Amino acid sequence: MGAITLLPSAHRDNGWYELLPEEPLAAPLSGTVEADVVVVGAGFTGLAAARRLGELRPDAQIRLVEAGRIGNGAAGRSSGFAIDHAHNVRSEGFASTEEFERQQIELNRSGLAYLEEAVSTHNINCDWSWSGKTHAACTVRGVADLKHFAKTLDRIDEPYEVLDNDAMADRLGINYYRRGVHTPGTALMQPAALCRGLAGNMPANVAVHEESPVTWMDAGPPHELWTDEGTVRTPEVLLANNGYLTGFGYYRRHLIPVITWGSMTRQLTDDEAATIGGPLTWGVIPSAPSGTTVRRLPDDRILVRNVYSYSRHSLAGGRKRDRAGRSHRRAFEARFPTLTHVSFEYTWGGPLSMARNGEPVFGKLKDGVYAACVHNGTGLSRGTICGKLIAEMMCGMDSGLLEAMIGRGRPNRNAPDPILGWGVDLYAQRLRLRSGREM
Repeated sequence: MGAITLLPSAHRDNGWYELLPEEPLAAPLSGTVEADVVVVGAGFTGLAAARRLGELRPDAQIRLVEAGRIGNGAAGRSSGFAIDHAHNVRSEGFASTEEFERQQIELNRSGLAYLEEAVSTHNINCDWSWSGKTHAACTVRGVADLKHFAKTLDRIDEPYEVLDNDAMADRLGINYYRRGVHTPGTALMQPAALCRGLAGNMPANVAVHEESPVTWMDAGPPHELWTDEGTVRTPEVLLANNGYLTGFGYYRRHLIPVITWGSMTRQLTDDEAATIGGPLTWGVIPSAPSGTTVRRLPDDRILVRNVYSYSRHSLAGGRKRDRAGRSHRRAFEARFPTLTHVSFEYTWGGPLSMARNGEPVFGKLKDGVYAACVHNGTGLSRGTICGKLIAEMMCGMDSGLLEAMIGRGRPNRNAPDPILGWGVDLYAQRLRLRSGREM
């Protein structure tokens, strides 16, 4: 296989990660070592896979390697929603086939259960809360989208609560939205803290190596993976590195690398927090696919996310970050007119890999090489269950959920660059225009 052609580069701008206590020095992979399984990537998929492999194969040596610090990669840069169903309203696709949608919800809820078990068992301090999510609309078109969303939930017997303008103001403490649909099955948390907590409570036979980007791989089996300071030889490799899978030579023309952007305010003073009242924490999902996600955090900060952009090399900085920050500022000031003087303390981007047809990469790629990647924006819950299931597959287990994942399609082929990039950016611009005030 040879040199790895795409490597992560995480800046120290991620608010979730920067607010965590200082951590011990990393333990990079060093020297020449061996392992029974090497898991590449310590996001939610890799963390779940390493944990499950350690549980099922207690006599095996499992090594989990992460290019940077755990919690500062893509997983720790999300909005912190672990969802059970439809993150955004999909007016055409959602609930078009009830059996399929129920299966997808079961997968997500199984991932949520595996996460909650770890949080509870190890007392991981990550602000885990079953707060649910509120799909919100401030425009006539957005209200119509929410009505359609409620009908789709009816078709699959999912619970929800409809909130009018007054109820939304009472729930959130701001008078911006005309209507909301609240669904109870989403957990909110601090994603970087959750990643770090999961990594710090692995089974005893799982070794965790941070700051260990894989720069070279000689495919076998046995396979040899090289990092800056060491080499590991193993009969089995699990690639849980999402968009960076292409750097290993797989699905090079099938994945769409984008950057999603977020900003976080400084901590509000008591007087500032009092002006918006409402519950201490909540999470709002926009009715428009390219609208603004907002969270009020337990420490009285506000998180704002909108805008995504194509990035062939998954780079999250520069002028695109500045443009995203300006978009976040407009969205924040529109929703919190009493807090326009409150500054953002952090603005960051996180790499996300998507497939045009919404299908994952899951299963065996070649002898001794497996992958669980491309969760299309639902990496907390879906990434977790895919990590657990791919580990069970590698151990010869079977289940209905595993069969469901194996039976999924695979990402379809894309147009080459620069056509792909132009197409993604034009589509993103179209969604932004359609979103209107939902941005």
